[in-house]
Amino acid sequence: MTDIPRVSARRLGPARLPGWARAVILICCAVELLLLAAPLLGAPRIRVASSLLGGFWSPLMHGGQGLYPAQGAAMFVTYGFLHAGLMHLAMNMISLAAIARELNRMIGGRAMALAYALSQIAGAAVFGIMEPMGGPMIGASGAVFGLAGTLVGYAAINLRLRGRSMQPLLRSVGTILALNVALTVLMPQIAWQAHLGGAAMGAVIGAALAFRR
Repeated sequence: MTDIPRVSARRLGPARLPGWARAVILICCAVELLLLAAPLLGAPRIRVASSLLGGFWSPLMHGGQGLYPAQGAAMFVTYGFLHAGLMHLAMNMISLAAIARELNRMIGGRAMALAYALSQIAGAAVFGIMEPMGGPMIGASGAVFGLAGTLVGYAAINLRLRGRSMQPLLRSVGTILALNVALTVLMPQIAWQAHLGGAAMGAVIGAALAFRR
């Protein structure tokens, strides 16, 4: 009798956005709307203040003094909820929604949330190391690249273990790298170091999850 392959319910289910990802998107959108509305409400310097207080400042990693206690630790979290405008916000949130839906079916919401958080921290750390005087650095792209790296790492190990061709995956990785290079050339202010750090951390997490399962 022919064996029927087992397929998990998670893989058969629809691609859904986990609750934590929806919360991140809502918070990022709310923060950006508040910053856009601030000048109309008589507070034109709120965006500058948000970058000073919530952006990632590399010197604080190297012994610099913050504007408030524990800013050097808090900035690893807060910088990911700030963006430089609607275009920056839209690019990151659309990418987050697209990747999170697919990755949710592979590893689940909790593992993906951990990958997102660690990738955000790793992205900031790599930026701080490579640009010791850099800042302010803002945006969720380091964490989003981390999810992309998790997806690539998880898929690569699964394909290898099953003896399947990796050519489609390599083409996808090439496309992501080309896009990152193009964005860096067209928009020099983009913190590619954070993309690199986030993607590397995500790839390690994805590979580890694949081996574990």
